[in-house]
Amino acid sequence: MVTSCPPEQRFYLEDALNTVDHPPLTTEEKVHARKALIPLWIKLFGWLFIVMGAGVPFLYVGSLLFGFTASYGMFGLEYTGNAMAWMPLLIAILIFINGLCAYGLLFGKDWGLTACISFGFIGLALTLGTMLFDAYVHARWMIRLEPILQIPYLIKIQRLKSLW
Repeated sequence: MVTSCPPEQRFYLEDALNTVDHPPLTTEEKVHARKALIPLWIKLFGWLFIVMGAGVPFLYVGSLLFGFTASYGMFGLEYTGNAMAWMPLLIAILIFINGLCAYGLLFGKDWGLTACISFGFIGLALTLGTMLFDAYVHARWMIRLEPILQIPYLIKIQRLKSLW
């Protein structure tokens, strides 16, 4: 049950779509219903990723043009230094894509949920991969905290699939 709407406005998107005696939902009604499905904690992280995704192109290009040192980090991939290497570009792209996915989810876009599910699994694989890489190559086992949020996030948005 959707809990962010008053009781008289609670409904499941699929129920509204499958009802014969009601006209199909408008795009605005679909977006409103989709936004109501997203829990607050995902909305908070989503806005954080949107802000990061919007800012990273400026940070990266500024670092390229002016040569200042910047720190990049996402999913266990970390880099500090000048942007004239492939690692900061890769991390900047990951942050930007994460922001795009968050935008699609928070604004109820048709592609938003699918993008978040796909990129969520990519992010989890990268995080676990960097943990294993550090253990194998650097002979140090570092347990990252990202999976503590990534796994419940993936479970929650997978459950939203049928309602989206």
